[in-house]
Amino acid sequence: MLYRNKIKYFTKSKNIGSLSVSILFIITFLLVIFNKTDYFVVNKVKSLGIDIVSPVSKVISSPVIITSNVMKTINDFRLLKNENLRLKEEVLRLKKWQTLALKNISENKAYKKLLNATSNNLNIVKTATVIAQTSNIYSKAIVINAGLNNGVVVDQIVINEKGLVGKIIEVSKNNSKVLLINDQNFSISVKNIANNFQAIISGSSNDGYLKSSFIKNQKKPRVGEILITSGTAKIFPKDIAVGKIVMIKNEEVFALPFVDTQNLNFVQIIEIK
Repeated sequence: MLYRNKIKYFTKSKNIGSLSVSILFIITFLLVIFNKTDYFVVNKVKSLGIDIVSPVSKVISSPVIITSNVMKTINDFRLLKNENLRLKEEVLRLKKWQTLALKNISENKAYKKLLNATSNNLNIVKTATVIAQTSNIYSKAIVINAGLNNGVVVDQIVINEKGLVGKIIEVSKNNSKVLLINDQNFSISVKNIANNFQAIISGSSNDGYLKSSFIKNQKKPRVGEILITSGTAKIFPKDIAVGKIVMIKNEEVFALPFVDTQNLNFVQIIEIK
């Protein structure tokens, strides 16, 4: 009995052993296959993950990139705006210097002309700048930046590099008013270069012409002759250029002043002798 039981136990153990070896073989085979399959699956998953994650990552990071670009653009715009403002200030500063330089050049040219045109027998009281101008039918005058503080008095003569401008009619401490040569209330004794024609001419309301109000000995000059101050009235110095005769009509002589009364910038006040 005992023997039979041993035989059964041995047989059963043998069968279990064989089954265990078979199961172990199968498991080993499956592990080998799974190892190969796992490598393929992992690569496939990785590839799939790249294909899926990459677009998603791009979509997610897109707002960040856009925001970053926008901020960079805003900063560049601010820098450009600040640079633009700085350049505008620089341009304005250079324009001011340019204006000042041109003004100085203009003044120097005018002063040189005045110095070259003024004869040695004229005593210059002051060289002045025209600061205002009144030019209409009833009054033709300018205001200059020289007055009592500069030795200017009423009735002094005003000239520039081209000739007679007018005379002082009003004076304050720092400014003076000058009645222009073409004002109808202005009159002056003149002669021609040959000294065979003398007359008194006045301003007029007729396009800036100078018109004779008296002709000595009724002598007639010729068109084109130059008129200068005669100095006979002892008010104006003699030999200052006045104008050029352009027309003789109805016993009246018409002349155009040498001075451009519409564009006066610098003048000189002459002392009365």
